[in-house]
Amino acid sequence: MSASVSAASSFDGLGRGRILLHGLSKSSCCLSMSHLKQHLSRIIVVGASAHPSALASLLSFAATSPHGDLRFASLLFAHAPIPARFAYNCMLRGLVSARLPGGALRLYLQMNRGCVAPDRFTFPSVVKACSLLPAAAAGEAVHGRIFRLGFSLDAYVRSGLVRMYSEFDQVAAARRLFDEIPDRDAVLWNSMIGGYVKCGDIAYARRLFDEMKHRNVGTYNALLGAYAKFGFLDSASRLFDEMPERDAVSWNTMIGAHARSGAVTVVRDLLARAPQKNATSWSAAISGLAQCGRFVDAIDLFKDMLVEVPRPNQSALVSVLSSCAHLGTLEQGIWIHRYITRQKIEVDDLLGSSLMDMYAKCGMLQGTMLVFDKLEKRDVCSWTSMIYGFAIHGRSSEALETFIEMERLGIKPSDVTIIAVLCACSHAGLVEQGLDIFSRMHHDYGITPKIEHYTCMVDILSRGNLIEEALDVIKSMPMEPDEFVWGALLGGLRANSQDQLGDEEELSSKMVDLKPKSSGAYVLVANMFASIDRWDDATRMRRMMEGLGVKKNPGFSLIEVNGCCS
Repeated sequence: MSASVSAASSFDGLGRGRILLHGLSKSSCCLSMSHLKQHLSRIIVVGASAHPSALASLLSFAATSPHGDLRFASLLFAHAPIPARFAYNCMLRGLVSARLPGGALRLYLQMNRGCVAPDRFTFPSVVKACSLLPAAAAGEAVHGRIFRLGFSLDAYVRSGLVRMYSEFDQVAAARRLFDEIPDRDAVLWNSMIGGYVKCGDIAYARRLFDEMKHRNVGTYNALLGAYAKFGFLDSASRLFDEMPERDAVSWNTMIGAHARSGAVTVVRDLLARAPQKNATSWSAAISGLAQCGRFVDAIDLFKDMLVEVPRPNQSALVSVLSSCAHLGTLEQGIWIHRYITRQKIEVDDLLGSSLMDMYAKCGMLQGTMLVFDKLEKRDVCSWTSMIYGFAIHGRSSEALETFIEMERLGIKPSDVTIIAVLCACSHAGLVEQGLDIFSRMHHDYGITPKIEHYTCMVDILSRGNLIEEALDVIKSMPMEPDEFVWGALLGGLRANSQDQLGDEEELSSKMVDLKPKSSGAYVLVANMFASIDRWDDATRMRRMMEGLGVKKNPGFSLIEVNGCCS
């Protein structure tokens, strides 16, 4: 009797477990994590926690659903009795979807060490992880294993490999795989076209596009994006007009491309016509205008955006704050900051750094410091913005103290951080500190000096009247010095009113030869000669400008009145 009761109880538990599993599968498309955890509680209560199918469905939702929770999925993966290969595949998909390719590859190695055999559902995620990192050596090793295990003919696996080799700029390898596939779907064609686009071979991308019989909107968007990326706006417009159907990506690509070219009227026309206009459309326009220096138009468009879009995205906010910073429109910047606060928009590192940069460039260092102090998490960008703010406001000692504190906390500086610190040293005439930081760049931080770092060092040394040392830095540069490097040297000469080189003519001719169509080079040399009373040479430089047809662009100022620039 007791055995019968026990069996019935067990059957009842498993039966209810199956009912819960059926309900889970029926409603998984609309589940939230709270619902999922309720299902798990019921499964445990009815004694079906050992039912692998129910737990597997829970893991699949938690790991791969947009409403899932990867941390919760990791707990299920570690503790629940779920079939190993299925569990690994779910977690691999989840990690790749969350753009955690390093974690995905580590899990794949763990899978191999645990002697869990991969299948055709394993490799698309692993290949994509290699693409995202990118990790070419790992990708080639994975490809070798795919071949040995016999999965190289699987359409999804091979499509992933084509995309992977395209990401690695190995378009020839991608094309070989592409040509070996007899039945190519639109995704594969689009991947191959995207590979040619990525390596800048627009002609081959167009040729492949013309060969494709059944194009979809993604195919058109791939080629449209290529034309837009490389500035072929006429070709992009013709293709856009030919498209049988357009989606939001199509419209946003055109809006962004014309914005980057500064065509404000065209941008506004596209925004007015776009049937699927969203926050991304507006931010593409605002970002593009800011990138090409149309800062006033970017701010105006942001105001128009707020009428139609209740909540702008981060890209739009960062771009409009950058525009305020370039224009020095503090009132506008404060208004945007207040808007962010009213709308309870999260101020993360990127947005926080943009606010800090705006306040610093608009002359309100106190605002930069307040934003920095309120940031919950500070990354290298926010620390760099704070250092730069102190530097441009002449508070070099505080800039260096902030840099030291950043190092103490274990935050690795970027190449931009080093530029900010060197600027602080230049403003304060801290030659020894500048030399020390420059010498530590490669050894301590693994940063290879760029031309901007050399320019800062030349500026530091020449301002410190160490002209010969500045020349030694220029001679040691692995790249050709540009007009800014020579300008820093000449600026130091002028600041010290020295005429000690003896070969100014050779120096000036080198500088002018670098960029003969740039008025800045000629003006710098002419002013240098004038500062040491060599008026004939200064006049000669001005006449050389005129003879070559080089014109000095007149300066202009913008005045902010009632929140508007004019």
